[in-house]
Amino acid sequence: MTDPEAVLAQRIAVAVLAHPSVVRLDSGPLNAIATFLPDERLAGVHVAEGIEVGVVLGMARPLPQVVEELRLQVSALAGGAAVDVTVAGIE
Repeated sequence: MTDPEAVLAQRIAVAVLAHPSVVRLDSGPLNAIATFLPDERLAGVHVAEGIEVGVVLGMARPLPQVVEELRLQVSALAGGAAVDVTVAGIE
């Protein structure tokens, strides 16, 4: 992974975790949503041609609305890249 991809993955993780409806990042049922950084595995964000984000959400707001907000926020950070959001759980 190139340094710009690692930096982008970390920026995305910080932004997604700052959303009030996000409880935590999640690597999904097959642990496939992740980015491998030099010293760690960043679960819940995968940067490739598109971006994939895995989250566990709270129940305070309508889930489709939260997913759309996350998709738009991450796409803006990633220069308009396509973004898939996987809701791995609800708490």
